[in-house]
Amino acid sequence: MHVRLQVRRLAKEQGGFTLVELLVVLAIVGVILAGITQLLTSALKSQNDQTNRTQAQQDARLGLDKLRREIRCANGLTTPSGYPASAITITLGSYCPTAGGAAATVTWCTKDKNGATPPVPGAQPYTLWRYTGPACSGTGTKWASNLVDKIDAPSISAGKIFGVGLASAGAGFVSAPSLTPASSGGTLLSGTYTYDVTAVLAGGVEVPGTVSAPLTIASGLTNKITVSWSAYTGATSYNVYGRDGGGLRLLKNTTGISYVDTGPTKLTANPLTLPSSTIGVADTSNFNSGANAIVFGASGPITCTGTTATSFTGCTGGAAGQYPNSMPVYNASTARPPRATLSVVLPFDLTLANTNQRFVLIDNIVLRNSQPF
Repeated sequence: MHVRLQVRRLAKEQGGFTLVELLVVLAIVGVILAGITQLLTSALKSQNDQTNRTQAQQDARLGLDKLRREIRCANGLTTPSGYPASAITITLGSYCPTAGGAAATVTWCTKDKNGATPPVPGAQPYTLWRYTGPACSGTGTKWASNLVDKIDAPSISAGKIFGVGLASAGAGFVSAPSLTPASSGGTLLSGTYTYDVTAVLAGGVEVPGTVSAPLTIASGLTNKITVSWSAYTGATSYNVYGRDGGGLRLLKNTTGISYVDTGPTKLTANPLTLPSSTIGVADTSNFNSGANAIVFGASGPITCTGTTATSFTGCTGGAAGQYPNSMPVYNASTARPPRATLSVVLPFDLTLANTNQRFVLIDNIVLRNSQPF
């Protein structure tokens, strides 16, 4: 009996938790665990987003680096329908690392989310592809994904990521001029001739042109070539560069859309003695109306500040001596046509619903081999 009483007394004295207390504790623990779970989930999501963003940026930079390397080495560039463009075709010389030891043509283009090229406006995200050949078709390599439209400057839509590397040159490069030879009326000898016409805008910016296909004159001593080109929007004048394998030098600045290259003029003095501030010639219409650099025989470069119809004025320089009548007088300009520059804008975004993860890569790439001489 005594033992039973003692057991009851000991059991009665032991403390415990009520059901209410247990529920309260469970609720508190639940709130804490929910917070920790949410924190861990958010951290994992943030880590995943950051990993995807880093991978996308890395892929984008690799794609731009590949594109940059090929454009810099290219000696020619065309688009299907002007600028801005969603596709460009570039010509690589055999010296280019990615050409495989022989001249090659490569096309870079964008496709929309359905694989269409050119991309349908708004069908983003777009992808960037590289194809061997003159078209965006066949077997290609995808170099970048998640390209999107961009409304702020420089704006991008429908995957048109390629533009002229001049903010004021919205019409793209000046098209290649056409060449029409004639066997009389000039002093051009037989040979191969090429020309490049650039547009000069109101602010003085010179928009690069496209070098003409070579024109070969088989024979004759009195040839001339008419150089014609299409008007460029916003141009106040044009610089005409030519003319032979010795270099594409500046021949003349003109406000028209054609130029007749009659070749070198001739000395009229008999003889001409240098130094002389005035140099008489048969005709100066083939030269600039203002300053010119000329050369004849062994004279070396002579700089003149003005012209009349039959003479150069304000001339200085040249090797002293006498030069005979009818000696050919050539343009000795050192000005060369500017190299073509292509702008590339690559806006990337993994989440189209917002711009939290958007980043943009922009580069103005100079075609280092686009200046032929």
